Amino acid sequence: MRRAGATVRYVQLDVRDGEAVARLLDGLYLEYGRIDGVIHGAGVIEDRRVEDKTTESFDRVYGTKVDGALALVRGLRPEELKFFVLFCSVAGRFGNAGQCDYAAANETLDALALQLDRVWPGRVVSINWGPWNTGMASAGIQERFAARGVQLVPPGGGRPA
Repeated sequence: MRRAGATVRYVQLDVRDGEAVARLLDGLYLEYGRIDGVIHGAGVIEDRRVEDKTTESFDRVYGTKVDGALALVRGLRPEELKFFVLFCSVAGRFGNAGQCDYAAANETLDALALQLDRVWPGRVVSINWGPWNTGMASAGIQERFAARGVQLVPPGGGRPA
C-alpha cells in the first residue's frame, strides 16, 4: 500500500474500548482530513472445550473481533471510506475444536461485512483466512489440520492474494 502512495498507520490498542477507538479515529480525521480504508485484523484465541469456557474468556475472544469492529463502524465516516476489510477465519463457517467463541465472532463479522457492503458506498469485505503458521497453532492442532488436508498459511503467504 505504501508503494502505491498510501499513508499507512498500523495502530495497536484494545479495540474493545470504544472510547479509545473513537479518540483514535477522531485524531486521524483531524490529522489527515479523511480515512480512505481500514483493515480490522484484531483477534485473540483462547481454545477450550465449551464446558471449560468462562464468560470472561468468551467475552475477550468474541469482543476483540466484534466489539472492535462495531467501535470502528460507529467512528468511521462511511461516505468517505473506500474500503473496510475485516480479517476473519474459516473457523466461523466450519468451526474448530475449542473455538466456539472465535467461530461465533468470525461468523458475526461475515454477516456485518455483508450488511455494511449493501449500505456503505465503499467496499466492505471479510477475508476468511485459514490457519496461519505463526506459532499460535500447537503441534497437536497442526496434526489435526494435516489430517484434514488443511495447510497452514505461511507468514508472507497472504500478501500476494
